[in-house]
Amino acid sequence: MASLRPASFALALLSFAVASDHAPARADEPVAHPAALRGSLAEPPAARGVASLEDPVSAEGRAARGLYFSGPFMRRYGVDGVLAALRPGRMNAAVIDVKDGQGRVLFDSQLPLLASSRVPMLGDARAVVARLKAAGVYTIARLVCFDDPILPRAHPDRAVLDGRRNRNGRPWISWGTGNTWLDPSNPENHALIRDLAVEVAALGFDEIQLDYVRFPVDQGTSYAVFPHTREGTRHWEYIASMLRQIDEAISIPLGVDIFGISALRVGDPAGLGQSAEDWAPYVEVFTPMLYANGFKSWTPTGDTERGASFVAAATQRLRERVGAAHVIRPFLQGFAAGADRFDEAFVTGQIRAARNTGANGFLFWNPASNFGTVGRAMRGPARYLTPFPEDIAARVARR
Repeated sequence: MASLRPASFALALLSFAVASDHAPARADEPVAHPAALRGSLAEPPAARGVASLEDPVSAEGRAARGLYFSGPFMRRYGVDGVLAALRPGRMNAAVIDVKDGQGRVLFDSQLPLLASSRVPMLGDARAVVARLKAAGVYTIARLVCFDDPILPRAHPDRAVLDGRRNRNGRPWISWGTGNTWLDPSNPENHALIRDLAVEVAALGFDEIQLDYVRFPVDQGTSYAVFPHTREGTRHWEYIASMLRQIDEAISIPLGVDIFGISALRVGDPAGLGQSAEDWAPYVEVFTPMLYANGFKSWTPTGDTERGASFVAAATQRLRERVGAAHVIRPFLQGFAAGADRFDEAFVTGQIRAARNTGANGFLFWNPASNFGTVGRAMRGPARYLTPFPEDIAARVARR
């Protein structure tokens, strides 16, 4: 494949106009130092070193290649449907919603605050997880953090508020998702997500994956008010503080979904609250969301396709920054919208790019959990690309 020069792409990206959900909320100063976080909200207790927070990812988790399964998919097709989607392509991991982007908690949570959010589409969640694990599937629980159309309306004291006078301090509504948001700077929200993660870990999942673990970033944030922000505290510090609490409370690996732009940039210059270096002591798995449809101005190098070139640049750049110890398992584009063409070659190109630039494995995202094209690629041109070499992460990190 052509030389991709990820560092050059990262610099070029700063001038690109990206899709609205990737637009910066505000510009913070970049953070280029290692993630010691001394004197910050995220500083671990003196009695515990950062190394003591590590929850090693299993060999299966380090080589995970999988698909995302929504609550409605699980309610309709269950474990048999998951296995039918995974097995033909020799895939071994399932990302399953436990709290989704509609604010629904999909298992029988016992947290009183979530009573109105419970829609137990998983049924007996513990049994579902046990069956999948017995079939050799690595199970990842996806937990959406702050984008939530239910809780902020019921509990405005926890919400990002609308600062316009005619809105009278009502919950702010995202121009991107149309949802209300929990305030990412509110420590009560941190405690809620921590407690939910503890419940999820008890269901038997192999790993927890946090999504929407950031501040909102669409153009409507000019009207957003974050009641619990403090002078001099950066957005990433609030999130890192929550990650530390969760990491201390659970004993399974913790993963985070991050924007592609967060994989490319050092620190948090856009104010998303996502800074890979500063989060690194508290998470074991980084999952950059590398969808070409969100980076419409991205141009490939040579004859490399746009989707594959973006995957390669972001994966290699993130690997160079966090080193070989962390798992990098990107979400790749499993849907047609925004792809130059959506076929087996597009899917295969993304997988090859992730393999060549330091990823441990990969996941595919399709909001409807419809993976026909991905499955055909995995049975066809991509079948010889997996599993990835065990030492690829170390080799890329040393470059």
